[in-house]
Amino acid sequence: MDRIKLGLVGCGGMGTRHLHGLRELARTPFDNVELCAVCDIRGENADLAAAEAERLLGVRPLIFTDMEAMHRGVPELDAVDVVTDPSVHHEVVCQALDLGLHVLVEKPMAITVAACRQMNEAARRNDRIISVAENFRRDPSARLVRHLLDSGAIGTPYMAVFHALSPGDSIFITPWRHRRELGGFILDMAVHFTHMIRYQLGNIEEVYGDVRMVEPVRRKSASMSMDYAFYRQRFADMEAEIEAHAEDTTQAVFKMASGATLNWIVGIGGHGSCGRELILGNRGSIEGFGTRGGDVRLKRAGREEIDQTEILDTERDFQLDPLTTHLFPTGVSAGDPVVDLKLIAIELHELGSAILTGSPVEVDGICGLKDVAALYAVFESSRAGRAVKVSEVESCQAYAYQAEIDAALGIA
Repeated sequence: MDRIKLGLVGCGGMGTRHLHGLRELARTPFDNVELCAVCDIRGENADLAAAEAERLLGVRPLIFTDMEAMHRGVPELDAVDVVTDPSVHHEVVCQALDLGLHVLVEKPMAITVAACRQMNEAARRNDRIISVAENFRRDPSARLVRHLLDSGAIGTPYMAVFHALSPGDSIFITPWRHRRELGGFILDMAVHFTHMIRYQLGNIEEVYGDVRMVEPVRRKSASMSMDYAFYRQRFADMEAEIEAHAEDTTQAVFKMASGATLNWIVGIGGHGSCGRELILGNRGSIEGFGTRGGDVRLKRAGREEIDQTEILDTERDFQLDPLTTHLFPTGVSAGDPVVDLKLIAIELHELGSAILTGSPVEVDGICGLKDVAALYAVFESSRAGRAVKVSEVESCQAYAYQAEIDAALGIA
């Protein structure tokens, strides 16, 4: 099988996870990506990643601390996988595109809508691909929900709920996720949610939202959840307590272009919690939008609720693509300890296929921009004290909140 030549740019925690995703892909008959180089402005991070890549893939990639040097050193390079922090996605991606490279970039696509627009313009002028690594929609649970909605299993959706509120004052993975200008927790995590809402229910037209900070001080957790060398070192170096500079709690009502409405509560702080994803139609309901390792449930009018395995038994015309079927042969990812890595493998494989065959990517730069704009509509509405059209945010007309981030980072 033909394979593209890839460079990994950003060798921190998420970059390490992408290396494990490459190993999952390499274990399949569908492997179409060859890692040739790793690049990080911190040489020690690049060294760690190269060692991990050699352990996982059997070949040590070349090490760089500068992307132009990587491009010169590996002239046959086709693409880069950008896994830096979101505040520099636009700089790194635009540089890669101007070097003639295709790009897979982690979500969120960029730190603001203006930065997303810069990236899309660079892709257009260089005729190169931007693919945004949105893993939730790749999960079998998300594909099944999309199938059920398309087939009319619950009729016409008219209302939905998306609640993901957890309590506490712990530092969320890394301290930078509590700094607005580096991509706060809500942007980093909840852009998954706006993406999944749009994937299942279509575009969001209008948002009325409230945003606030509940926990101004964040504290180091007693232990970490991931056992990679980079994560261990970062956890050891983490301060016991930090001052937060990014809001941690949001509420909103979304009006969809279809006319359906959605109630949104997303945050990480305070002393209470709620969690539910529900799509209501005029002939039934679906529990769950689909997520990494998800397990959705269906209730048709007048029938008992059934779980994902039972749904699959009844939906005989539902099919997954060959790679997803290979990775999740039962059609259920819940309980799979490496589900995250398998979904990264699917993202990497799609980029390889797009470059090799000209097939489109699912989450391109326009889609990535819309996900970011839909999320920031909650913030812009709160700042403006009124409902905002998502189109106002996409065009940077409702933009007071993001303008401060752009000013801090020098984004024109």
